[in-house]
Amino acid sequence: MLLSWPGGRIFTLFSCTFFATLVNAALVNVTIDDTFGNTQENLQIIYQPPGAWSPGQSCTNCEAHLDATQIYNGTWHDTTYLSDNPPSSPLSASLTFDGVAIYVYCIVTQSSTDPFGNSDMTFYLDGVEVGNFTLPPDGDSTYHYNFPVYVNESIPSGKHSFMLVNGRAGGQTALALLDSIVFS
Repeated sequence: MLLSWPGGRIFTLFSCTFFATLVNAALVNVTIDDTFGNTQENLQIIYQPPGAWSPGQSCTNCEAHLDATQIYNGTWHDTTYLSDNPPSSPLSASLTFDGVAIYVYCIVTQSSTDPFGNSDMTFYLDGVEVGNFTLPPDGDSTYHYNFPVYVNESIPSGKHSFMLVNGRAGGQTALALLDSIVFS
């Protein structure tokens, strides 16, 4: 079926339907809290190995003491890769999601004392290394909240697995303070 449009343009019914679908389609961001996940989407971040990540807001032996009012839902997860006593398996935070983009937010510091603010994270999507974030200490003990350590807006639509790994064999001690993961 042909339709006439103001200005003399002619479109098929298919073209109009396709255009209307594009206009109505919108990306929706889903935020996954480090601790509570997202109950509407029934999604949780999985931390490995068990006990290697601590809920920062209730951690009594964690060196990072943060302002919970500046953190999503007032919660974060804390882990440190110790170069002089490396773990037997990677310190990882994983999430399975269905989307086209992902944003990973952490709290970072460049402190050269407690906590040692060296960041060294590697990111995997569907089992393939897709990036890393490194930020060496420079003595600035300021905490930077809601800091995007990984952003990928060009993921093929569909179900994906994401993994953040803190530290690397042969690398320096590395701190990770995970706040939230958002996907579209």
